[in-house]
Amino acid sequence: MRHYISFLTSLAILGLTSCSAVKEIQQLINPPPPPTPTASVAKKKDERKLFPIQQNGKYGYIDKVGKIVIPPRFAQVKDFSEGLAAVKIGERWGYINEQGEVVIKPEFDSVLRFSQGLAPVKRISQRWGYINKSGEMVIQPQFEDAVYFSEGLAQVTINGKWGYIDQTGKIVIQPEYRGQTGRGFFVDGLAAVKIGSGYEYGYIDQTGKVIIEAEYDFAGDFINGLARVQMDDRWGYIDKTGRMVTRLQFEFSQDFSEGLAAVKIGAQYGYIDFSGKKVIQPQFDFASNFSEGLAEVRIDDKYGYINASNEMIIEPEFDNAFAFSNGIAEVWVDGKKGYIDKIGRFVWNLTK
Repeated sequence: MRHYISFLTSLAILGLTSCSAVKEIQQLINPPPPPTPTASVAKKKDERKLFPIQQNGKYGYIDKVGKIVIPPRFAQVKDFSEGLAAVKIGERWGYINEQGEVVIKPEFDSVLRFSQGLAPVKRISQRWGYINKSGEMVIQPQFEDAVYFSEGLAQVTINGKWGYIDQTGKIVIQPEYRGQTGRGFFVDGLAAVKIGSGYEYGYIDQTGKVIIEAEYDFAGDFINGLARVQMDDRWGYIDKTGRMVTRLQFEFSQDFSEGLAAVKIGAQYGYIDFSGKKVIQPQFDFASNFSEGLAEVRIDDKYGYINASNEMIIEPEFDNAFAFSNGIAEVWVDGKKGYIDKIGRFVWNLTK
């Protein structure tokens, strides 16, 4: 409980004192889908082909050069995954293909993306289940909460606790864990879960066996054999045996990506390599992961992009900025969203 109170207090302080704290908190409580370790050639993540846009209150999609591929006509949309995207038509969610054709009719109140051929969905007054790409309910609604499949298993909530099912819906790890929503994916064979009654995280394997004992206030995914962990308001990195590779010394840290990890030292961010050596000295108000050779960084109130040599490739001029995918990145200015290429040119101009 002590760790839990300390963790929440530190987030509250961050929110009051630093705009960059918003992204720190987002990284913790609303992370992206589970990352794919880059060490394995066979595990490359899907390349994004289409990107959401909004025009006149409706949503559609463009390609990476800014051409409208699916005209805006939906109430809301989500990103494509495995060739399908969730879209809201009227008051219900369904799925379209990359040609914009509705392939799963809108009949759900809540949906998530497809992963390993299945997607979690929920109808009003029902619990979560999973559909296949034909829209068939292959795992019947029975869970209080459900998330994506990762490495063959999906985390589900039963009676307030996490367990894991396989792709037939069979419970393979009994529900006895807790943790932060959006965490607990299996990555590189291990999942970070809250074990026992204390607010501590450890790691289990796909049989439910505890591999790394619970002692952390926060535990991230293993990427290239290392995971970020937090104890007593300090962050460091461990290997898959639980050995502390980079001691607990940072105010905040990100996952490794493309060989580097953003860390917060004092009030500023820099980057370290796998050995813990500082390769980019702390100088940014916020720094995120590298993607396609660039990382978004914040200086004062604006975001720009650097490369791994710490050269400012795209000058800080955005109110918010996100990772590059298939050559373009989402940026925001004055409440308007656009997409830029790797030299900072707009491929889709800012729109509300």
